[in-house]
Amino acid sequence: MMRHLLSILLCTATPSILQAQELGWSYSVGIGAEREPGYVGSDTYTTELSYEAEARYTASERLQWIVSLGGLGVLFEPIDDTVVAMSLEYEPGREIANDPVLSDFAEMDDTWEVQAILYRDIGPLDVGFGLQQDLLGTGKGLVGFVGAEFDADLTDRLEFSTGLVASFANATHMNTEVGISSAESAASGLDTYEAPGGYKSLTLNLGVDYAVTDFATLYAEAAIERYGASISDSPLVAQEGTATTSELGVGLRFNF
Repeated sequence: MMRHLLSILLCTATPSILQAQELGWSYSVGIGAEREPGYVGSDTYTTELSYEAEARYTASERLQWIVSLGGLGVLFEPIDDTVVAMSLEYEPGREIANDPVLSDFAEMDDTWEVQAILYRDIGPLDVGFGLQQDLLGTGKGLVGFVGAEFDADLTDRLEFSTGLVASFANATHMNTEVGISSAESAASGLDTYEAPGGYKSLTLNLGVDYAVTDFATLYAEAAIERYGASISDSPLVAQEGTATTSELGVGLRFNF
């Protein structure tokens, strides 16, 4: 995933945007490319094709339903300038092929997660917090986010956005990402590591959208993520990776 779910929702479904949608169905499809680290804290990057397809049904100025390739969601505005988002989302696992160092580690299974997010317009900012919970017990555990996003129309066709998101997670999630068991230690030569829960990372997101036509938009986005001690102290990161990673994405999106 290019951006944290919180940042995606802050950018694409703020209270003002929700109210501005016409009633009924709207659709979007997109294709692009993403460059991202092989695992949390990896210094090896992979580039792959990305694609998206989404249908939104705006039932009223305060209620919107979403169906996408990645899951299902609902947005509703209980009071002015405040939106609650709830969704069921597919979360891909981690493949050994993503980084050679993972050859001595178990693959991470795909899973489904349930998310709940609350966010609000505060002046020029959209501020929110959210929770993600693994439903299938694959080890993704519980993750929380808190962040803020700022958007600005630079011209009639060019829009800029930036956001800052802090994430937190329980020990189950941390150890699935960077924990090292005795068996993995013996196979890899890295020391065993049991990660504590708590602060995970701080992520800066940047994005630019350019409306080529009324229906087609070129987009470019970047993210820089700095991990806290629970992640960066793992030998998988400290010795084989890096405490700061980046992600890049470009593509073309069609709305109709």
